[in-house]
Amino acid sequence: MTTPEPFDHYIERIEVGTELRIEGWAFHRTHGLCGFDVVIDRGNSPSALHVRRGIDRHDVGLALGNPLADRSGFVVLAAVPLSTSAVVLRLTAGGEECIIPLMLREGLSLRSWQVACERAPTAVEYRFLTERGLRYAAALPAPLTRARNAVDAGLPAIAAPVATAPVTGASVTGASVTIAPVTIAPVTIIVPVYGGKRFLTPLAHALIETVDPRHHIVFIDDGNPDRSISAFLVALGTALDHVTVVAKPRNEGYLKAVLTGLEMAERLNPDGHVVLLNTDVEVPPGWLERLVGPIEATPSIASTTPFTNAGTICGFPAMPEDNDPFLGATVAEIDAGFAALGDLPPVEVPTGVGFCMALNRRALREVGVFDQQAFGRGYGEEVDWCRRAMRRGFTNAAVPNLYVHHRHGGSFSSAEKKAQIQASGDIIRQRYPEFDAEVQDFIRADPLRPIRAAAAVRILGAAAAGRPQTVLLFDHAGHGGAAAFRVKEIARLHAQGRAVLLVRPCVEPALGMPDGALDIELLHREAAFRFPANDLADLGALAAALPLAEVVVNSLVGYAAPDAVMGFLRTLRRERGVPLRLMHHDFFPVCPSLNLIDAEDRFCGVPAPGRCRTCAPANRHFRHPGGEGPPGEGFDIVGYRRAWQELFDLADRHVTFSRSALATLRRAFVLRDDRLRIIPHLADHVTVTPLPPPAPDRIARVAVVGGINVAKGSGILKAMVRLAETQRLPILFELFGDNDQPVVSPHLHDNGRYEPERLAGLLAARGCHAVFLPSVWPETHCYVLDEVVGLGLPVGVFDIGAPAERLRHWPNGFIVSTITPEAALSALLRVTGHGMPALSASGGGKAPPPHGDQAS
Repeated sequence: MTTPEPFDHYIERIEVGTELRIEGWAFHRTHGLCGFDVVIDRGNSPSALHVRRGIDRHDVGLALGNPLADRSGFVVLAAVPLSTSAVVLRLTAGGEECIIPLMLREGLSLRSWQVACERAPTAVEYRFLTERGLRYAAALPAPLTRARNAVDAGLPAIAAPVATAPVTGASVTGASVTIAPVTIAPVTIIVPVYGGKRFLTPLAHALIETVDPRHHIVFIDDGNPDRSISAFLVALGTALDHVTVVAKPRNEGYLKAVLTGLEMAERLNPDGHVVLLNTDVEVPPGWLERLVGPIEATPSIASTTPFTNAGTICGFPAMPEDNDPFLGATVAEIDAGFAALGDLPPVEVPTGVGFCMALNRRALREVGVFDQQAFGRGYGEEVDWCRRAMRRGFTNAAVPNLYVHHRHGGSFSSAEKKAQIQASGDIIRQRYPEFDAEVQDFIRADPLRPIRAAAAVRILGAAAAGRPQTVLLFDHAGHGGAAAFRVKEIARLHAQGRAVLLVRPCVEPALGMPDGALDIELLHREAAFRFPANDLADLGALAAALPLAEVVVNSLVGYAAPDAVMGFLRTLRRERGVPLRLMHHDFFPVCPSLNLIDAEDRFCGVPAPGRCRTCAPANRHFRHPGGEGPPGEGFDIVGYRRAWQELFDLADRHVTFSRSALATLRRAFVLRDDRLRIIPHLADHVTVTPLPPPAPDRIARVAVVGGINVAKGSGILKAMVRLAETQRLPILFELFGDNDQPVVSPHLHDNGRYEPERLAGLLAARGCHAVFLPSVWPETHCYVLDEVVGLGLPVGVFDIGAPAERLRHWPNGFIVSTITPEAALSALLRVTGHGMPALSASGGGKAPPPHGDQAS
């Protein structure tokens, strides 16, 4: 007889990107949770390691029949040097260790890793399609790695910019951006003109106001049939010494016009850099110096491109799709948000974007000009030039502190544009087969994301002009009814013109994240912005930059330090006077067990604190704040509730969703009547109409609907099925949803997950006679009840919580007063017309069990 290994594990995923990511489950058969370490090459340690362990893996515990595996899930992140050739995962527990050879590198390529572990997938996953993707992912500007640094909360919100001189960066003084003047060498700006008449006057005015006469502006009149356009250009060239107009006798296309402009630039300013500018752009003060400045500072940069509303990978507020100007603001107002970020380093991109692009004179000399023979009238020529420059050692960059409007509508008709894009795309893919993959990698890495987020905060803060427009919303990171409510609440706030700063516990670990990291997203109806690794200090910086209209707490479940979050909330309420609204979806403030399920898997009834102290150490449902398991003997339930009571006392509004939920809360807390509201949910995600009566059947078919866990009655369901087996009862349970205690029985048919709008049809197709929701906790509402009660079938629940409260008012509702499987089965058989003698746990029924396809 062999002794089993003390450790059990399985590696489910290995991903190589900017860091190594390992996912799976592992536990010690005696000690439970493992410690994790990564060893590389000859016993070296990675420069950074992040471990998230204790993840719920009840499926593993069930499969292995070992409760120690219930929380065996893990995620390990490690910073592995590019030169690494071997990686080992080390497990530790109780003074023992287990060494797992993880992967070996078999070549020089960063994509040549081979899995070395038997209990693992056969292949390594790669986050990026190309090796350049790693460079893009590592291009995050260092000053923006934390939200508080990006926002610089010590500065006031930006108002509309006041600027008359060029800038490379900006500082904030008072309520406006003070633009620091800077000088660059003379450059040549090339503007091809064909049509686009409505754009010409605004563009000409902007160039006259923002471009110093030391620079050259070259307009190419590309054979415009509307001679008033030609007349306007001639007038500009006559009036302004630094404006040159080249008139072409006939239209030869955008690309030929650009090449003509480059020839003129070579004559006018042979050593100067060149800027290509479409007619359909709007430029802000200081744009030219910020666009060209990175090339002067870093001669290896071939091209620079600003942020814009319609510029693919340089898009704002989102990319790569086109956007309307954010908030409908002017180019100067949006640009002020970017200018306020200061002198951030340029960020490498796969290609420049030609609507507004600076070209390095040195690169033009080494690479040559655009390829007219291949690209004809235009489209794709700038990509080709940028890729040729890259092959000669140059890079292309996005300018992080500059925004330019791009309104579309210049030189091409839509039909011609579509044809040109198709043709040029074929050429680019043939010449540079790696290009599409590199663009996908850039979008996946999205190194410009924190720049967009930081600028958005500044723009929103300025647009508010001191008027509170943002709602700070705390929620958990999971799913369920509270999450469904959050989605609707955000939509309601957006409809009111509010932005939402959504805060949730971080569920996706990242290297460098602080302890108790938070996921923070700024959700506006026009775009969403996610911030890098955050803690409460980062959140405080964002809250200071965005005038807050309200704070809403949807849930604090899952936060590593809910007491610290509550302290943060108390400060906002007391010191800044921000209104506070608390939504009571569960009973986490009463007890960290969340659903008030005790160590024996029953509703505890909110007993005296002494009983809570006895229950807590043995209660597997206890969500220990900041811990990985039960809280131990020292958990102070009185102190825990006292902290919540202090927060409750400050709240301007408490919202519960049923009378029963309020009554349960009041067993533990004092709540003022004038601050309370009971507002039931509306199931607006589904339309419910009555079903026709089901056909008679010798078997009672009972639907059990929803995500069934212990609190939702998985133990009761399993017991009912076993009782139906032993007593051969004429009942078949039809499960629609999930069950955390899988049951294999001829008395249960698992239909899998369902879409709410299809539920009625599914129940009818299976011939269901009744619905039973076996929840054993005092639910605060229950969306599933709303999905089924209007179908007309008998619907039953135990006499607990909001479902029982509501079902008393429905003629097809029935309530089981005793929470036992026997009582539930007796009630179900009675209401479906399959009545049997009184049930007991030891047997007695005579009816045959379901069989054939009825129990498939």
